[in-house]
Amino acid sequence: MTHHHDLAAWGFDDRIAADWAAMPLPAQAMPARVIGQERDRWIVHNGYESASARITGYQLGGMFPVTGDWVAVQPGPLADDLLSIVGVVPRRTAMSRGAAGHGEREQVLASNIDVVFIVHGLDSPLNERRIERYLTAAWESGASPEVVLTKADLVDDAAERQAAIEAVAIGVPVHTVSTHDPVQLAHFAARLQPARTYALLGPSGAGKSSLVNALADATLTATGAVRDADHKGRHTTTRRELFRLPGGALFMDTPGLREFRVWSADVGLAQTFPDIDTLAQLCHFRDCRHESEPACAVLAAAAAGQLDAERLESYRKLLAETAYLERREDPTAQAAAVAKHKTALKTMKYHQKRRES
Repeated sequence: MTHHHDLAAWGFDDRIAADWAAMPLPAQAMPARVIGQERDRWIVHNGYESASARITGYQLGGMFPVTGDWVAVQPGPLADDLLSIVGVVPRRTAMSRGAAGHGEREQVLASNIDVVFIVHGLDSPLNERRIERYLTAAWESGASPEVVLTKADLVDDAAERQAAIEAVAIGVPVHTVSTHDPVQLAHFAARLQPARTYALLGPSGAGKSSLVNALADATLTATGAVRDADHKGRHTTTRRELFRLPGGALFMDTPGLREFRVWSADVGLAQTFPDIDTLAQLCHFRDCRHESEPACAVLAAAAAGQLDAERLESYRKLLAETAYLERREDPTAQAAAVAKHKTALKTMKYHQKRRES
């Protein structure tokens, strides 16, 4: 039988133990962590070894296991069968996006992550808007985001590019690293803590798998070449896998995402755009959308050149996406949005008449 201290190296702590104890589970159920998935099979680790598991009809409370989850497993149902997953421990954090396509369904990518490393390769032009999008999702997940700029050996202005990202990733640590520079790699590795879970998020070709392999000093995950024409990489990582590095840190490599629709952003937007959030407190209307409302402090700052216009447009776009999804999911929210829009129109007409009179 697996003892909890054997799972501590995989992140099992007192909080998870308390959640586990509160679950109604079969007597023979044992805790394990999902470290990967292959079609209808999950790879779980019980503290000693990894094994395959599957779902056999148990009600999991609507929670479909994802990499990073803590699950309850038991043998069977047949003597020579795989392990069965009979429960999913409540998630501490969950990284979600709108599913590929129209994005009208939540897709949980990974769970129980402590730190999200947003990876951007310096061999391609800086994409501040993508960084803002990933930061919003990372903050919303409950994890702490950090930005990692890889392939520093391929450019001469790495410091200037880091400063440009720091200007949009306000208050978020930004690291510059080359997998070919032992000093930079060692400095980055020194930040990693045993039993903490770190996830890499970014597009294909950003250097996520290369970073994992360099930190492990072993080939844990496949890497591929980047096209010279557009600096885009192939999807060499095809699934989310959780690895335990020699120092004890837990690293999750993820496939590159061609599109990333933010699923929700109640907390994430305010933390990603603290400059806009602070200005919004000074707007005349509490429900100001910062589009054309009178006495809008955000628009005034943009007009005065104190707020980057592209950053404001990025904020609006993310706000509109999440508001749309909220209305799709909640009829009450949809009715409230219609009422709010009508009120805003009336207010604008009222102020327009006053200016013309």
